[in-house]
Amino acid sequence: MEIRKSLDSPLTDYVTRDFVKVSPSDSVSTAAKAIMAKSTGEAVVVKDGKPIGIVTERDILYKVVAGGKDPSRTAVSTVMTSPVESIGIDMKVGDAIAKMSKVGVRRLLVMKDDKLVGIITQKKIVSGQVNVELPELVTPTGIACPYCGAALKNAEELSKHMDQLHIGEGLLTGDSRKW
Repeated sequence: MEIRKSLDSPLTDYVTRDFVKVSPSDSVSTAAKAIMAKSTGEAVVVKDGKPIGIVTERDILYKVVAGGKDPSRTAVSTVMTSPVESIGIDMKVGDAIAKMSKVGVRRLLVMKDDKLVGIITQKKIVSGQVNVELPELVTPTGIACPYCGAALKNAEELSKHMDQLHIGEGLLTGDSRKW
């Protein structure tokens, strides 16, 4: 029953309201510096007070750095993901997890009456900052990795396994210094 309680928690328990906002005309370098200053992984791209996209560390790495582009001369609008997925503030954390899985994203903008009020990320849900037990991970013999299906004895082993093989050393244990 604890799992159901976690999934039924209000989304408001997981929303980051103090997030990075950038303009579509800002340089990627400017966005990267703002992301780094807040120790986050993304910036919401806003035009005329409305969210029009999102730019992530991955966007910067793959589309700019790996693409050989100059981050100080590349506009955020050329590398952002748009449109961006969103969810209503009145939803449950389980709804957010389901939507992220369904549409294949790691972040959702949180809206109230068509106004941006925050952001929710997979990292925040599973990193230990907030602990949500996911029912699809619980098996009769232990816990299964959601990425590769490997059977593990407990949540601590799952966290270490995911850190080392799928996400990056330290992320799920709350060590965000590298992120």
